[in-house]
Amino acid sequence: SVELHPGQIAIYNSTARFKVCAAGRRFGKSHFAAVKLSEEAMRTTKEVRDANGNIRVYNLTQEHGVYYVAPTFDQAKRIMWPKLFELLGHVKDGGLILNFNINDGWIQLIGSGRKLYIKGADNPDSLRGIALSYVVLDEFADMKPDTWDTILEPALMDVQGDALFIGTPKGKNHFYKLFM
Repeated sequence: SVELHPGQIAIYNSTARFKVCAAGRRFGKSHFAAVKLSEEAMRTTKEVRDANGNIRVYNLTQEHGVYYVAPTFDQAKRIMWPKLFELLGHVKDGGLILNFNINDGWIQLIGSGRKLYIKGADNPDSLRGIALSYVVLDEFADMKPDTWDTILEPALMDVQGDALFIGTPKGKNHFYKLFM
């Protein structure tokens, strides 16, 4: 079982499509992100309620990726790779990771067959080309705002995917504006 503290539980329980977590060090932002990324990569369907209250069900396939994006690829691997392996474990040890490639930064899960990608915002073109069902943007304040606006948000449109923005406050920049 995975444990979350009350602050993380409040974010987890929010029904917002795009969630923002601006918190200081030691809050557990990366741990929470790993939990959400894992959960989202295991999903095979997603239910979305429209403005009229009607529910639409999207089938999530191997074509719908899950992204963890940090300011750089090396930072993303250093922060998230060990957390995901600890949380998910490899199939040979009774875990959920079927296959992975550390150099390209992806993990494929058993069951759903879906992939979870580790990415860096320092190479925005590497973020293009995949339909996404979920994305975490870690330390969003250190990224160019158009990484979200022109690349990642449009990639979520196929299945009305969700996003989690996490970071430590750093003045009144685009992350601050998003939080407000």
